[in-house]
Amino acid sequence: MIFSCRRLAAVLMGLILAAMPLQAQSFFKNIDWTVRGSVLFFPENNGPASAPMPILPSLGGGASYPLSKLLALEVSLDLYATTYDYDFTLDRAVPANDEFRAAFVVGSILAFQPVFRFYPGEGKFTIRAFGGLALDLRIIFRAYNLADSEVYEGHTLLEYRKAIGSYFWGKGRFIFPFLGYGMDFPITDGLDLGFDLRAWFPLWRIWSGEKLPGIDSFRFGIGFRLGFK
Repeated sequence: MIFSCRRLAAVLMGLILAAMPLQAQSFFKNIDWTVRGSVLFFPENNGPASAPMPILPSLGGGASYPLSKLLALEVSLDLYATTYDYDFTLDRAVPANDEFRAAFVVGSILAFQPVFRFYPGEGKFTIRAFGGLALDLRIIFRAYNLADSEVYEGHTLLEYRKAIGSYFWGKGRFIFPFLGYGMDFPITDGLDLGFDLRAWFPLWRIWSGEKLPGIDSFRFGIGFRLGFK
């Protein structure tokens, strides 16, 4: 199945390249593509006001352009989804179990990073070290099987959803610088299997004025990826 998808992708890319100028063709031929599956950990420390730490599956991918054997520039996107509530006492959005959900949130983590690549294994594996800027662009949906007019603790679910959206998009709470480490192992010529370890840092805590507990709003992820060259 992997090789069938690979052949199909090659045919589509060939058709696209044939319609482009030579300069654009050269650019796109040098791009390396990846697909990735990850598990994301969102630490929380709000006691009974929120659900335990969300552990979320995520699918994503990326494209990198090599500037040299050592350095490449990469853009990536990771998608996840979970449920949230809004605690009006804490005045912030908090993860929620299904019975306390007020909104269904789909997050798309768009990241830009330089990637440094090292080859200590004489072609047997590649080590990657990277870091850059990520933006968590969250879309707030109405919670499934609930109506906006429903009232909980004096607020309608529509008010909850608006509060969640205002919180996530206010004061730059979507800005997450990050660092990562990974290794890739060649499977065939042009196909690698690798893993990533990543950590995101809530830079916005510096200026938001919130007194958040410890590691709250930091993020961590581990994932496996396929690389196509």
